[in-house]
Amino acid sequence: MFDLAGSVKDFRNAINRIDGLEFLSELLGDQSDPDDDFHMREREAGRTDKRVTHSLYLVMSNTKAIDELLRLFAQWQADPSASFEHGLGKFKTAFQQLTAIRRWGAEDRIRETGLRERWEETLSMVGQSVSTVLVEVELWHRRDAAQRAAAEAHVEEVITSSAGRVLDRSQIGEIEYHALLAELPIQQVQSVLTNGASAIRLLTTDDVMFVSPFTPMSVAPGTLEPVAQTQLARSDRIEGKPRIALLDGLPFTNHDALQGRLSIDDPDEIGENYPVAARHHGTAMASLIIHGDLTDGGPPLDRPLYVRPILQPHEFMPGHEQVVPNRLLTDVLHRAIRRIVKGEGNQPAAAPSVRVVNLSIGAQTRALTRRMSPVGRLLDWLAHSYNLLFVVSAGNHTDEFTIPADAAHDIEAARLAAMRDGFETALLRGSFRLATP
Repeated sequence: MFDLAGSVKDFRNAINRIDGLEFLSELLGDQSDPDDDFHMREREAGRTDKRVTHSLYLVMSNTKAIDELLRLFAQWQADPSASFEHGLGKFKTAFQQLTAIRRWGAEDRIRETGLRERWEETLSMVGQSVSTVLVEVELWHRRDAAQRAAAEAHVEEVITSSAGRVLDRSQIGEIEYHALLAELPIQQVQSVLTNGASAIRLLTTDDVMFVSPFTPMSVAPGTLEPVAQTQLARSDRIEGKPRIALLDGLPFTNHDALQGRLSIDDPDEIGENYPVAARHHGTAMASLIIHGDLTDGGPPLDRPLYVRPILQPHEFMPGHEQVVPNRLLTDVLHRAIRRIVKGEGNQPAAAPSVRVVNLSIGAQTRALTRRMSPVGRLLDWLAHSYNLLFVVSAGNHTDEFTIPADAAHDIEAARLAAMRDGFETALLRGSFRLATP
């Protein structure tokens, strides 16, 4: 981790002149108020009051290079005028942009991922009634395939040596995503909560970037009381090529509002164990896309709706649906979209005419850390690469705002307390950071 004295741009301009350093990732850190030593300047106005980026996380793949960089920086700090060995003088320009360098550590791997908080909640709610927990382990994405394979093998060995196991894995080079879905024994949770992040080997492994709690998003059934009674005549099968795709639960295909209007693509055969009584969310979303507000009486879509189920009935909560468990959501979405536009295996593209994709689900445990989330990066890349528009639900955090009891009796105090709680949980109250497609 590099603590900056200047701007990110100035540092990157300086560091880009140095050969032999492979930067695996870049994450912006906190910003701090300017002072006499470190402040931003503009060409004409001079010193400004703009906040200064405090940290930049840049990771190099060569351990010896890191050791050498730390040695040189310590030498430069002791005497900025000291001579470096031949060919190393160019580091001085980069060092002038820094106040400190330190290694990426165990706490960095879980900072703002919500792992500790989720594990505390797990122990307080279920205690010893569970024997394992699921985590998404993101590895630093290396450009070299052999290095990626070696890193993955090492991390898997770390997991299995602690009585854990790997359930799923994914590499998507276009978004620099390399991850494992792992199951860890509950004893690992207890060790971290008792002794800190460095207590388990997984969180001290150099190949690991982040470790996040993994809980497949679930949705509860909607109200059973209809807002208004509507009558829809059953229609003949709608012909044509679909323009809109729905990635959601499996709809009730014989529903009056949907019969003959859906093109179901279920390569994972989720529908075999999807009772009609559990098909709430997909049915509702399909109806909304096809008809809009039923009480408006407007014309429905004149093309079929392509549906790819990625939810399934919840194992323990009747009526609820959840994202396919034991699978990395980023990989599930990547495979689903590739199947639509490019095909899968020997199969041709399932619906290449699709241009709009609805995704009304998110990952409740995915905090908005200092870089765009893997799913956010994936959707951004897919939108650009395949000329798609993704319609994504606005948020994924269902917890209510919490305000102190003494603030509830005054409107202004309540407003400020709610805003304060919103800011404090801002990293959690959102599903993905998306650029405009």
